Amino acid sequence: MARRKSHENKPRQDVDALWGKALPHGFPVAKTIKRQPGTSASPTAAPDGPAPSPTTTDAVAANSGLPDLPAFIVARPTDGATPSPVHYRIGEKLGEGGMGAVFCGTQVSIGREVAVKVLRPDFLADRDAIRRFVCEGQITGRLDHPNILPILDLGRTPQGDLFIAMKKITGSRWDQTFSSKKPRENLEILLRACDAIAYAHSRGFIHRDIKPENVMLGEFGEIIITDWGLASPLVRTNDGTAAVDEDIQAGTPAYMAPEVAICDAAAIGERTDVYLLGATLFEVWTGKSPHAGKDVYECLAAAAENRIQPVDQADEIVEIARRAMATDPDDRYPSVRAFQEAIQDYLSHLDSLTLTRSAKEEGAGADGHYSRLSRSLVLYEEALKLWEGNAEARNGVTQARLQFAAAALSRGDLNLGESLLLPDCPEHQEMRSRIHDAQRTRQQRRRRLTIVSVVFMGFALTLIVLILNMKARLESDRDAALAACQRLLQERAAPPRGP
Repeated sequence: MARRKSHENKPRQDVDALWGKALPHGFPVAKTIKRQPGTSASPTAAPDGPAPSPTTTDAVAANSGLPDLPAFIVARPTDGATPSPVHYRIGEKLGEGGMGAVFCGTQVSIGREVAVKVLRPDFLADRDAIRRFVCEGQITGRLDHPNILPILDLGRTPQGDLFIAMKKITGSRWDQTFSSKKPRENLEILLRACDAIAYAHSRGFIHRDIKPENVMLGEFGEIIITDWGLASPLVRTNDGTAAVDEDIQAGTPAYMAPEVAICDAAAIGERTDVYLLGATLFEVWTGKSPHAGKDVYECLAAAAENRIQPVDQADEIVEIARRAMATDPDDRYPSVRAFQEAIQDYLSHLDSLTLTRSAKEEGAGADGHYSRLSRSLVLYEEALKLWEGNAEARNGVTQARLQFAAAALSRGDLNLGESLLLPDCPEHQEMRSRIHDAQRTRQQRRRRLTIVSVVFMGFALTLIVLILNMKARLESDRDAALAACQRLLQERAAPPRGP
């Protein structure tokens, strides 16, 4: 059975009706909406003004029917004498979100520095908020993975305050640093984040709020997926697909998948997280979040219609991100692993792309020099060996051979030029014709030179024969004259004969 296309038959006005105008127009589009059915949405930004504190009776009533959590003695700096033993001591506040505040703390029994997240007092009377807080601790605690924040304890104080104790990570959020990192570094970070999400899927949970803000980069190389407050268990359907087991309007509008924006719970599943990973990739690569709007409702409408912000880049990574963010979940990568493989393939292409850039630089500065033209061609060919799909390198080989052949033609190295051209390459045919014309011209010139040479040699031979004959005649005449002289001398020298 094919997955139902969640975006069909959902006009924009339905999106406004679904969200019930419960969000203020000033709500930040990059902040998380945490909304339960029948309640108003709450952002993960701290509200203005102090929150009212419920009575202990309210807290107890709110906790009825929920898991019986263990009690811990948690000492605050403002507390007076506290009973012994103290399990956790809370220090300075590290931050505050929509439902809780996070403090620096100490696990007293072993002297370990931890982070302690405490549910805000104004939520202690809210049963849904308590359930969500407890679920966050329980789900995250079940996910034992190097790239998921370890949960140490989930409990309550004798006063009824709920808290989660977790490992404290010192570092920075990815959204604060990705613009200063090299592209390959950002891709490596995303791949490790994918490991965490793939593991969560294997354990039957989806995150539903993946974004750079929820990736923590530790001082010692840790890459941690944080804020599992929207994580939901998956339910396997009859057709083998997975969906969340509850209808919750929640997420971050700037990154939200269409099925979430239109509240189609049946379509929300593992591929919703694939969409969010693609949205994260899109932002760290282009600098823009996928969805934008003048206010939160316009941004939600963009998410519902899957209108992606236009960007100048049109490379392989953008295409990977766009496929992950396809409107129909069936058109996305089928799993986080498949999404990872696409990025890993790209990373394997980076060396090829690096060689391509070097080849281009060599060719641009060659100025007819054979050595640089040769290096450019070799680099293009090596780039193509590393990645056969490198269209730029393939075109580079064609152009480098053409450039080298043109240089050879200008120097008169016609055989070299012809050997560089590919017989079945249309781009090389004009240069091949020029070289053939040059070869014919050279052959005609050689034939003319041959004829002239033969005529000259004939004339020279004739002249030599004439000279030799003349010399022979002169020598013969000289010999005859010498002989006549000798006879005359002999006759004069002979004595006269008698009478």
